Amino acid sequence: MSEMLFGDAAPALPGADSRLLDAYVEIGRTLDDLPYTHDFESLLERVGVGEEAAGRREVFRRLHNLRKAGKLPRLGRAESEPTLVEPNEEELLVELVAREVGTLGQRDQLLYDPRFDLVVGRFNAETGRSLTPHTVWRLVAKLAK
Repeated sequence: MSEMLFGDAAPALPGADSRLLDAYVEIGRTLDDLPYTHDFESLLERVGVGEEAAGRREVFRRLHNLRKAGKLPRLGRAESEPTLVEPNEEELLVELVAREVGTLGQRDQLLYDPRFDLVVGRFNAETGRSLTPHTVWRLVAKLAK
């Protein structure tokens, strides 16, 4: 990303939020269902963010902040449903997330971060499952609600 669209170091560029919101609405997928999907990659392309993980995290964080501020439109389409897991698997996932970032409430720090890859790998290894990062993220988001 050649310029910081949403960085904390400077205010958002004029129109950056508008472009992001337009792309989000056009994609039409809920925020919790967006990470680690082709649709998120498409959204990044539409707002001109490259392939680097920092850009992905930055865009998701900005969308999350817009949601908290009540500026993110509610969208009804979630392409995927959270996978059903056993209560002990839920506990394991909460523990793995907390091990990496302190609490489940800090989960957004894990998006597009090598620590999330560790969470996914450990969860799959300890449960015998082979869930994708998207599916594990959906579980984490569900558990955090």
